[in-house]
Amino acid sequence: MAASTQQQSGQATESIQCVEVTSQVIMKITRNCQDELDKQLDPHVSGVLLGLINESRRVLEVTHCFPLMNSDTDESMEINREHMLEMERSLRSVNIDYQQVGFYQSTYLNTHCDRNFLDSVFDYLEEMNEAIAIIYDPLKTKLGHLSLRAFKLSGPAFRQYKTEKDFTAEMLRDKFISYENLFQEIPVVVKNSSLTNVLLCELDSVQDTTSFFTLPTSSYLEKSMQLLLGGLDEINQDLLKINKFQKAVYKKQTDMMKYIQDRKEENDRMLREGLKPPPEEDVNELFKDPPPVGRLESLLSANRISSHCDMIEEHVKSGIGKLYLADSFMS
Repeated sequence: MAASTQQQSGQATESIQCVEVTSQVIMKITRNCQDELDKQLDPHVSGVLLGLINESRRVLEVTHCFPLMNSDTDESMEINREHMLEMERSLRSVNIDYQQVGFYQSTYLNTHCDRNFLDSVFDYLEEMNEAIAIIYDPLKTKLGHLSLRAFKLSGPAFRQYKTEKDFTAEMLRDKFISYENLFQEIPVVVKNSSLTNVLLCELDSVQDTTSFFTLPTSSYLEKSMQLLLGGLDEINQDLLKINKFQKAVYKKQTDMMKYIQDRKEENDRMLREGLKPPPEEDVNELFKDPPPVGRLESLLSANRISSHCDMIEEHVKSGIGKLYLADSFMS
């Protein structure tokens, strides 16, 4: 029975087309992040997503969420586990969706793609095949663009990470894994009630249209460029490690060939003198390969760089027309 349920969950995950998030969940996520900022605590908040899978519509519906404390220590992780169980029991008692469907996490300028995020997504996927991760960017939202994105680990990346926690170049080549398909992004749809839609229509009618002519801020673009340069530095450091590894491999092959040649000449000399040459030794035992360079960090850095480039392009594209319009007015 458990195997059948697991198989159905896996099939549902493959058929998910989008993620529906209620406005109540979005308000709770933004409020959680804002409260942490007001308290001058760690702004990188996280929490649990609750909901269900609508298999007929191929939609993952997120209907509820609750925050968690930062689990940097074993004690805080134990507190989070007890809190999650208590919240699930409480929600179940009042007939609210209590099934975990993933987690949410706040980020700033798409800096979430790191080893900790990968481990969190992997752990949730191991427990439930339908798990997703929702990323909320309060800085971009503050500029007037709601930044809410849903991710899950792609199938090949999940299976490979389950087998080996660090990727090599051969693994990435054999499994066709790159920074582009490491994570799979799922479209997010905000679901509102009818009364909420009526209120939004009323607010839209009284909206200040002059805000559309607001020029883009340079600080946002400057921070994005700084993060982009930082990602390029990380890639450069990884390239230096790869070059060092290649030099070590070349030196090992050169030393091995020299040893084989010297050994052959020594054996020929001993045979000419009528002596018995010593037994052959395993060359691979004498000259071992240097440890391979892990490519996972490079993969994550490339993913962050790609996100920064897309973010800069989107920001500049929305403001370039306004800049030309302002220049024509000034001239």
